[in-house]
Amino acid sequence: MILSEKLSEVWECYDMNIASMYKGRGITILRTDKGMRVLQPLGTSESRLEQEAQLKEELYQAGYHEIDRYIRNRDGELITCDRYHTPYVLKEYFDGRECNIRLEGDMTAAVTNLANLHRALQQVQPKVQRKELKTLHTFQRHNKEMKRVRNYMGQIPTKSDFDYLYVSCFDMFYQQGLEVVDHLEQSQESLMRNRWYYCHGSYHQHNILICKDSIATVNFERFMVDNQLVDLYTFLRKAMEKNEYQPDLLFRLIETYDAIIRLSEEDYIFLYYLLWYPEKFWKISNQYNNMNKAWIPPKTFEKLKTVIRQDALKRELLETYRQHYALNLQT
Repeated sequence: MILSEKLSEVWECYDMNIASMYKGRGITILRTDKGMRVLQPLGTSESRLEQEAQLKEELYQAGYHEIDRYIRNRDGELITCDRYHTPYVLKEYFDGRECNIRLEGDMTAAVTNLANLHRALQQVQPKVQRKELKTLHTFQRHNKEMKRVRNYMGQIPTKSDFDYLYVSCFDMFYQQGLEVVDHLEQSQESLMRNRWYYCHGSYHQHNILICKDSIATVNFERFMVDNQLVDLYTFLRKAMEKNEYQPDLLFRLIETYDAIIRLSEEDYIFLYYLLWYPEKFWKISNQYNNMNKAWIPPKTFEKLKTVIRQDALKRELLETYRQHYALNLQT
């Protein structure tokens, strides 16, 4: 094993002996005499890191153990810097593979895991004073960003094929965003009252590890206090996008969660509007806003065409969803 000189001076600050190492997605995974560990650059502020570490300790005490808790160095610090003052953190890790979003068995296990994670998180008292539906603020900001891109395109004298396609479908997707925000504004008080707890904040397949005898949940950097169904929505949205919006699959996954944490009609309506939000269209808008607009990558153009094609499937899915749960939606 050839150890990186730059990183060796970091992990030597920890009480462990390394047997082997390999690279992951932006991380270094270590097999040690204390178990698997992952070393990665610090991706947040020091205060946020301390809050996340504390949340994980309380979650562990609540009985949910398969999480990537932070490990302090020999000086008792969460952060260790290399000779170039680059900050790193060390976490517990797990011998497993990422959840396969195309395998129903994996998806069902991931939703069961999420419900159990939420039950444990409900035992941890939120340490924030202001009650707010963060998802509402996120969608409000996204709507403004989509509108900004549309206004910019309106001022371009020479438009690309991407610009023309974006403008042609903008009103349809933007209206969806407005409808979702309108519903959340009217409902936010009750939505916060019923399920306002800590959330993972980024519960998708890359942060779910399928191990031999368990499932591990990792990467809590985006943890927040919000309606916990936002985590379920995040996973369901990914599952639907990758599986062509199959209604029966969606219902089975929701029923898996409902078997552990009972859902009310208000919950089903909330999930309906979350799934209605044009998240993929916003992502393309955001990518466009941050790219060199003189040349739009063909892949971005193809993504937009895919979003337009899948919108019809999503509409059919949500109409089936509305009928399946006999939802009385405001129009």
